[in-house]
Amino acid sequence: MRILFTAYAVRTHFFSMVSLAHALDTAGHEVRVASQPELVPEITRAGLTAVAVGRDHQLWRVLRSRHGDARWSALPPFDVADVAGESLSLSYLRSGYADVVPWWFRLVNEPMVDDLVGLCRWWRPDLVVWEPGTFAGAVAARACGAAHGRLTWGVDFFGRVREQFVRLLAEEGVSTAVAAGSGGDPLGEWLEACAGRFGVGFDEELTTGQFTVDQLPEAFRLRTEVACMPMRFGVYNGVSVVPRWLWEAPVRPRVGFTLGLSAMERLAGYAVSVVEILRALAELDVEVVAAVAGADGIRGELGAVAGRVRVEEFVPLAALAPTCAVMVHHGGFGTIGTTSLHAVPQLAVAEEIDAPILARGLAAYGAGVDVPVAEATGERVAREVLRMLTDASFTEGARRLRADMHAMPSAADVVPALVRLTERHGGGMGRE
Repeated sequence: MRILFTAYAVRTHFFSMVSLAHALDTAGHEVRVASQPELVPEITRAGLTAVAVGRDHQLWRVLRSRHGDARWSALPPFDVADVAGESLSLSYLRSGYADVVPWWFRLVNEPMVDDLVGLCRWWRPDLVVWEPGTFAGAVAARACGAAHGRLTWGVDFFGRVREQFVRLLAEEGVSTAVAAGSGGDPLGEWLEACAGRFGVGFDEELTTGQFTVDQLPEAFRLRTEVACMPMRFGVYNGVSVVPRWLWEAPVRPRVGFTLGLSAMERLAGYAVSVVEILRALAELDVEVVAAVAGADGIRGELGAVAGRVRVEEFVPLAALAPTCAVMVHHGGFGTIGTTSLHAVPQLAVAEEIDAPILARGLAAYGAGVDVPVAEATGERVAREVLRMLTDASFTEGARRLRADMHAMPSAADVVPALVRLTERHGGGMGRE
């Protein structure tokens, strides 16, 4: 079969696709990855075939101009994704969609949709796999008759909120088709216009796909009726070199510290004081390894405790995590997934989009602690780390989480099921 993966240009979203793309390639399928030009080097570095489509989006520039600090901490309507359905309001969800569709979904999809449709009509993929915000993938799949589904990179807040919105519309006796045509459904109205340019009609498959491959253990997922295919999280850290110092076992318990890549690369910087937290951790009887941007400057600010903290610009998390007794991080999907596979207790200082939901999931599992950004002082973080080092229940919770993740199908296990789904939805019928 021919399989096309597509995502607008965000590195971390693409990273979540790599394990499945490689599994399909290894199984003998022809795999290509389509994204905006900015992401092409990252795709090829992962050993995958890239296709550049459209032009680069301006999401980060627009986000900074809208919000000043360029953060995603409060993002209606998705900020209520984990709120009980009876507490949700149709007007709140509608106004949230009306706000987010123009500056996010249109901004990242419209620069690539024409080229993506053209590519699909020329190459004729059997299956299109798209990340949840790249609705252009669904439009392009429908325009060429391919099966299509989403691959999550975190909590499926897209599917949860959309499902609740449709439910609330139905309770008012309004269908999505009617709402999209009358301005009552901002997402549907935009998708109807976008898809209509290519002779594609609007329906709910354009919002959540024909199926969804979800990489989270069941306990972390939001409750939805979306057709879900579970797949174990696949670790990919990008181009990586394992440093020699990691070969040696730490003399004292090692505490890893990372706040991800996006905060410094794309957003307004870290939401907490890195130096304050590292100084407090250095006062414990531990070895601290911090992978943070601006490592040279942070070393200079650590003062007297600099010798107790190793600060690096980048350390492959897949190599660092197994050596740690506790990992302190920002609650990112990739960081949680990688750390959890090694049964390491985690302290999450979560702020962006779905990270707070993931952090609460860790705490509920007994595998970690959720510390809100506003409370993440050095003293608080050090106190919680010490508690995790001395309370065996956190290690037990981390082991339960690892066991549940290993019980999920691997990317290779998912391949035959994807082939069957593709055939069921009309793709994979020898069109190549």
